[in-house]
Amino acid sequence: MLHRKPLVDVLAALFGVGAWVAVNGLWVELPLLVTDLPEGWNLPSYLSVIIQIANIGPIAYSLLSAFRPSLRPASVIYGVLVIGCLSSLLLCVLWQETTWVGGAEHSTALLALVFLLSLVDCTSSVLYMPYMAVWRGIYLPSYLVGEGLSGLLPALVALAQGVGGNSECINVTNPDNTTSLQPAPLQPLFSVTDFFFILFGMMVASALAFILLEKLPSIRSERTSLPGPTYGESAMEASRSNTQLVGRETTPSPKAEPHCMSKRMYAVMLLGQGWACMLTNGVLPSIQSYSCGAYGNVAYHLAASLSALANPSAALLTLVLPRARSWILGLLGTLGSLVAAYILATAALSPQPPLMGTTAGEALVVLAWVVFTFIMTYVRVEIANLMREQGARALFWCGAVTQAGSAVGAVTTFVLVNVYNLFTPYYPCS
Repeated sequence: MLHRKPLVDVLAALFGVGAWVAVNGLWVELPLLVTDLPEGWNLPSYLSVIIQIANIGPIAYSLLSAFRPSLRPASVIYGVLVIGCLSSLLLCVLWQETTWVGGAEHSTALLALVFLLSLVDCTSSVLYMPYMAVWRGIYLPSYLVGEGLSGLLPALVALAQGVGGNSECINVTNPDNTTSLQPAPLQPLFSVTDFFFILFGMMVASALAFILLEKLPSIRSERTSLPGPTYGESAMEASRSNTQLVGRETTPSPKAEPHCMSKRMYAVMLLGQGWACMLTNGVLPSIQSYSCGAYGNVAYHLAASLSALANPSAALLTLVLPRARSWILGLLGTLGSLVAAYILATAALSPQPPLMGTTAGEALVVLAWVVFTFIMTYVRVEIANLMREQGARALFWCGAVTQAGSAVGAVTTFVLVNVYNLFTPYYPCS
């Protein structure tokens, strides 16, 4: 602390919060969104595919950097932050706006703004880390703490918001003067609009922190020489497709000395990473509403929020524990896959999943989501750490299978949910 400026630490952390706060916030708010928007329980599958499409952002930036090697990340970050802040603000006022497309009502405003926010967050993977390289290395952990908070803070806000309990059926008079039972509107502590304004505030704080990092003359002495091209390449190789692990897998590791991995183990690690990412980034997020919805709004809310808290907790654990051996990762991956199978079963069996209507069933589905997220996050981070020790090429392939697994999982599940209608929603008042 004697050789650093705490102000830079604070600004770096606030800057890091903006990396994935918008997309992470959307995921934890889904238990309320699916009750208000026309996509209903299919909405998570739309978001998963949109996030995958938004990966054109880092690809475009990487191509731009290849043609303009002298381009500073800071100049692009300004534009990215403007898009992020404006999209967050528009989301606050337009999220309920719908239009009819192809004979069906859709949340076109929300989906379009989610794409822009995902574009911002995905592109941050290849922008923010290279930018932090212009600062002394002692400030990188502060940025990474902020990146972790980009998932933690929305989850805490969502827990404070609540969902107002499980749905209750009330008699509603229809336009033809008949009556029917319909779910009463949920009454969380504050509204979805208020939640989005809080996310907007976080985005603005991140943007202001970046501006101060760029403009404050009193902290310029904390800068170092501009990074070389290899730094940007490493950041691109370590980029991730979703809300959950970007940046955390790029932290330097002081642990075990690198050793040459056999070709067989190399392939197993890549397959394991692809499988884990397919489940965590594509398949299970797309069907979380079907897995949890029949157990009630409270169970869905807790599963979404607590699993979001489990993510940074598992990533932090990799920093304090010794590097995991490959056989341990294999056991954990198998255990995580078994938990994923239970989660898939609860979704496939909707609207009558196991132990429905019991406290045990609700607790079990919430526990399953938290345990799955914690285990698979730990496995993913540890595999990335092991692959990084094998060099830049291994890390590149680790990033490639991450993107491929996530995309395959999201697209496949989207088709199963929205085209083949393999999952059935639960209607509490039917």
